[in-house]
Amino acid sequence: MSTPTEARRLELEDWEFVKRGIVLWLNNKPQAAEDSFKDRPTSVHIFAGHTFISFMNAVISWETEKMNEAQSRLKELEKQCAGDVGWLKSVRSKLFGGSASRKPLTESLEEQIILADSQLCLAILESLSQDISGFMKGGWLLRKAWKVYQHTYQQIYRLYTGSQPTEATDSVPQPPLRHPEVPRGAVAGSLDLSSPTSADWTVPNSTLPTPDAECEWPNYQEDMRKSKTMTFGPSSTNSSSEMASSESTSGSAKQSSTTNFEETASPTVGTGSSMESLEESPYNVACALERTASEQLMLDLKAAKHTNLSNGIVSKGLLAVSRRGSNAGSIRPDEIRRLMGAISFGYGVFQLSISLLPPSLLKLISFLGFEGDRAMGIACLRFSRHSCDMRAPLATLALLCYYTIVTPLFAVNGTNLSFEIQAAQQLIEEADGQFAKSSLFLFFRGRVERLKTNIPEAIRAYELAYRSSAQREIKLLCLHEIGWCRLIQLDYGVAMQNFKKLKMRSKFSRSFYSYLTAICEGAFGQYSNLVHWRADILEMINRSPQKDSQIHKYIFRRCLKLPRAEGGSQPRFSSSLYWKYLVFEMLFLWNALSSCSVEQLESIQMDCSQPVETFSEPMLGISRLVLGACLACLGRYDNAILAYRECIAMREEASGEQQDIHISAFAYYELAVLLLRQHGDEEAQRAEARRLLVYAQQNFRNYDFDNRVSVRIHNVLKRMES
Repeated sequence: MSTPTEARRLELEDWEFVKRGIVLWLNNKPQAAEDSFKDRPTSVHIFAGHTFISFMNAVISWETEKMNEAQSRLKELEKQCAGDVGWLKSVRSKLFGGSASRKPLTESLEEQIILADSQLCLAILESLSQDISGFMKGGWLLRKAWKVYQHTYQQIYRLYTGSQPTEATDSVPQPPLRHPEVPRGAVAGSLDLSSPTSADWTVPNSTLPTPDAECEWPNYQEDMRKSKTMTFGPSSTNSSSEMASSESTSGSAKQSSTTNFEETASPTVGTGSSMESLEESPYNVACALERTASEQLMLDLKAAKHTNLSNGIVSKGLLAVSRRGSNAGSIRPDEIRRLMGAISFGYGVFQLSISLLPPSLLKLISFLGFEGDRAMGIACLRFSRHSCDMRAPLATLALLCYYTIVTPLFAVNGTNLSFEIQAAQQLIEEADGQFAKSSLFLFFRGRVERLKTNIPEAIRAYELAYRSSAQREIKLLCLHEIGWCRLIQLDYGVAMQNFKKLKMRSKFSRSFYSYLTAICEGAFGQYSNLVHWRADILEMINRSPQKDSQIHKYIFRRCLKLPRAEGGSQPRFSSSLYWKYLVFEMLFLWNALSSCSVEQLESIQMDCSQPVETFSEPMLGISRLVLGACLACLGRYDNAILAYRECIAMREEASGEQQDIHISAFAYYELAVLLLRQHGDEEAQRAEARRLLVYAQQNFRNYDFDNRVSVRIHNVLKRMES
């Protein structure tokens, strides 16, 4: 006889069962989550949940073994869900009619979402190598995922907008995306589940209403007042007829599988090493957009109501479909709302992933036909996290990752992270009730403190997360962050010990941790082991199956800066300043200088202000590049501009200098950004900034982290043209 607890577990639907397992995993109970998944091994939902956890373990650890395991599971999941999606299924259905054993509509839609999610996760894993081959494979997988997302969203949106009584339309929040007009005469509920190849779909921006965790929609105005994070609205308010007209004129989308995105004023700012936001305070921008969003919401609702009535999608018709019984076309309104949250999760991550691809790659894979919209991606994830779907906790994690890791690392718009910090802080506070002791949420709390330059509090959060976690991957992630915090504090001795421990325990890029250990030893004044580090690192790179990845190429180039075993020691290798410059370069490239305190920035400034002597720099101009970044973080922008100009002049004077060209590329970009920030209203300065950006874009190739710089340059030029 089953116990009451077991009976309740048996009553749970598959997606509820998966959500329960994900919550266990997030609350430091990975084994309990694994055991729970074994109770229903035949369910595609259970396999999907288990696979998504495997994917997260791979992303957290970056270890080859974990990556391969996750890829194998994702490919198997893709096969399981691809049976009812594809041109062969479509042809078979048209020739021989639908199968008598057709799956319920809810199950078919769910499997299409899982299919797209699996392709998206595969694309992310392929792209983590950051080499051109990985980006190309990832781009093709993103293309496949897009086709399924596009097709599935059409169906769910039609059901969603028709699942409420007509008189209640004004109280029903619109999802983050809006479907264009349906051809007149279309029959409500007669949804085509054939091959997802329709390109007749555009994605205008819209406001973001957010339901609560119980799948009930709270008052949107109240949500707007409480929320410190932003919602997104169109840059201009169009009438419903204007919107329909703009959508109908997007002929390229209808003919070439492309998607048009309306421009939005994106508030996203990153942690670049020299620049504050080119616009006003992000929080002020957020407040302005919230006011626009609250006004636009009613227009969107009225337009949707008018569109639904004028195009045959009558609410009563769809409600009738949901009440016909247990046939293949029936679907409950609560299931429609859940599916809307499910599709929004994958689509949101998809948009953010596309937005971070380098523009050169987007040109190579121009068949994608669109650019990512960060604002839309964030809006979708915020919509999804408040749904009752199993992906809701994952949507919160995705947002935290974007605000605290991706945005600072890519530094798309600048160094002012006040909006990102505030948004991430609110997400963590809202999750405290359910995930107060979760090691992952404690980890993100540490990331927030680091962005606030509160390094001691960040270390405490990471140490608590380390002690709380039952997973090796998360423990190593916390050790990694603690090591970086010590590096930010310029505590070379302790950082050296942390990275040496990671080199012994981690399977991810041991050459990376070996290099960090080596430069910390040099900065700390220990020179005896430096000769041996070079040979060890080169051997590790040669044995690595990912030797062509961007990080390994970077380490290989830096390894050449270490002393040769057979060449004896040169005077510069016995100078701590030489090794400090290599540490400062790491802080610059990883956009960690803005996390340094004023005292630490002043110390770095003093070291980088030293006269440039023969062999004192590991690479020409690095001291002035870092000096400019420190001065910018300290708010001394005019002095920072002078430092960047000196860096560029030093590089240009060395005629034929082709080594370490990343210094030139970064200096051109950082100088242009500061000119725009300080003198953006002066035509001559704007012209010089544009010239610097275009020159860097066209003349520097194949340097360290060129993808990051190209993404930033692309975004700044795009904003200058708008």
